[in-house]
Formats: sequence, C-alpha cells, structure tokens
Amino acid sequence: MNPLLQNFCVSPLSELPTPVTRLSSIGKVFGHPDLFIKQDNLSGKTYGGNKVRKLEFLLGEAVAEGRKSVITYGAAGSNHALATAICCRELGLKAISILAPQETSAHVRKNILMQHATGAELMLCPDFHDFPEATAQAIARCKKNDGIEPYIIPTGGTNAVGALGFVNAAFELIPQATRLPCPDVIYIPMGTGGTLAGLLVGLKLAGLKTRVEAIRVVEKEFRNETHIKQLCDELIENILSSQSPGNTEDQVKENFMPPYLRGKEIPVIKESDIIIRDEFFGEGYGIPTPEAEEAVELFQTLENVYLETTYTGKATAALLHDLRSGKLDHRTVLYWNTLNSRDFSSEIVNIDFHDLPAGFHPYFSCV
Repeated sequence: MNPLLQNFCVSPLSELPTPVTRLSSIGKVFGHPDLFIKQDNLSGKTYGGNKVRKLEFLLGEAVAEGRKSVITYGAAGSNHALATAICCRELGLKAISILAPQETSAHVRKNILMQHATGAELMLCPDFHDFPEATAQAIARCKKNDGIEPYIIPTGGTNAVGALGFVNAAFELIPQATRLPCPDVIYIPMGTGGTLAGLLVGLKLAGLKTRVEAIRVVEKEFRNETHIKQLCDELIENILSSQSPGNTEDQVKENFMPPYLRGKEIPVIKESDIIIRDEFFGEGYGIPTPEAEEAVELFQTLENVYLETTYTGKATAALLHDLRSGKLDHRTVLYWNTLNSRDFSSEIVNIDFHDLPAGFHPYFSCV
C-alpha cells in the first residue's frame, strides 16, 4: 500500500501486485513489440477484475463502521454486484444487490447464479429509476434485523473511497516499470468512471506522464468528463484530508506528503487529461459491436485472454483500431484487463435457476 493511503481503512481482499506481461502474439500481428497487458483479472483469489481493488477500501470502511449488511447496484449480470457479494461473503457481511434488467447472455446468467451462491439477496427492479424505493425498503429491513443501517456502495463502487483502489494501482506501475517499459498510454473500458479517476489521480501523484484512453461502455448522460473531473477533485481532497485532519494544505504538503511531493503544487486533473472515447460504444450498454466481437476472438485465439463484449471487448476494439491506424507507433502500450478470470463454475453447476427470485427466471427460460 502506498504511504499516501495508509490512513484509510482497508480490508485485505486482493493479491497484489497483479502481473504485467507482453502481448507477444498480437504484437507480432500488428508489428508492435511494446504491447503489454496488466492482469487485473487475477486481482483476487476467488474473484478478480477491477472491482476488488475498490472493494478493499469500501468494505474496509464498512467493517470499521460496524456495518452488518451492504447494499449495491448494477444491471442484472453486474460484475460489480457479483464482486461485492463475493467479497462480502469473505468478510462475513450480508450483500444485497439491487439490480435492473439487461440483455441476457451466458456471462449474465453465470453472474446471477454466482450471486445467488454467495447468499446475496437479489432484488430485480423494473428500471434503474426504481432503485431509490427498493433501497428504502432494504434499509428498513437492515435496520430492523441488524440494529444498524447498511453500508451503501454506489454503482460500480465509484466514489472518492472506492477510486482509492486505483490510485494505489497506479503506484504499482513504478516498480514494474523498472523491469518493463513505462507505458505511454493505457487502455481501459469506462463505465462508472472510478477506475479512470483513480488512475488519473494516481498517475499524477506518482509523477508518471502516462495517458489514459478510456473507452465508453455506458450512455454519455450517465458518465461524462464533468463527472470524472468532479470525482478526481473529490479524490485528491480525500487523500489530502486523510494525511492529517485539521492541517492546512500547505502544512500537509510540507509535513505529511511523501518527499517527492514536498514543496510542489499538489497535482490537479485538468479537463484535457480526461480522454473518453465514444466511437466504440455501439447501440447501447451491453449490446455487442462487430469490432468488440472481433477483439474478443482475437485475444482468445492469439493470447488465450478471455474477454467479453460489454466492457473489455469494446476497450480492446479501440486498442486494435489504434494499432491499425498507426496512432500507437513507437509508443509503449498497456491494456489494463478489468475482467475477472477466476473460474467459479464449480460453485454454480448444481444451482437450479428456479431457486432464484421469479423475476430472474426469464434470463434462463430460453436456454
């Protein structure tokens, strides 16, 4: 853990650092030797992906506050809701997932079944707009059963606590860059934006000049550059205030910041630092594009890297496009794999979907 973050409550849920390896086969096909992957698919023993980093801080705070239950949100097959349920099980917390409909797929069905396997309470709402009413009902039940309000985690684990996980992730690149080239550019999918904000702040604080290309996978009105800028500002303020409560910013800079930041202006994220690309989104959230399907197949065939078409396939489609166009010539490129690759098939093989709440049955009736 980086010293900047040592005053935050953390529940150890991850196996860090995750490795960086060369994408040799794809690099050969595209004539690009300095192409790498950050394997956050291996971030946890039971479940990997980018959400585990956020949940270490979020659930660390929940445990420190004595909460017994945790509410979070997502689409029906949400990776974040599943990661939360798995991590809550590890910490002895009750998980409540408030979910909205999405396009069905094998990946979605698998995630729903695994949430059920963890013992999470699953609530399927007709629409995202029904989340507040469902939340009020869940809070009332938790207060009655637990004697304390539940800890609430926003969609994607994205706030100024969860994003700390990716501030820490940015610092992981420093020792790794002594063995491999420091990346000029990082490619990530962007949903709720916590991964993007955390990396932007962490890279600035670490003094790295790496550019982050965030590939949009959600509707623009849900997350845009203004939202990300606000989150970055909140994140920096959160880090500063944690160093020593009650001190001025100048006192914090002089006495509590790491030596490489003392006497310098605290980095800020400018609008020009935030690069969100829309051209690979397609027709909507969770709807595959031909480019994403091609990228998923190529990574599986050439590198044995499993991706999907909602998040990681669209991000790698952008990467492949930029490799073909020459935009990345003479650049060291890192694809940050945010998708879990831990296999939990054995936990769900004997689950009958009829044991799920009735609203989830249509996801399985066509199989």
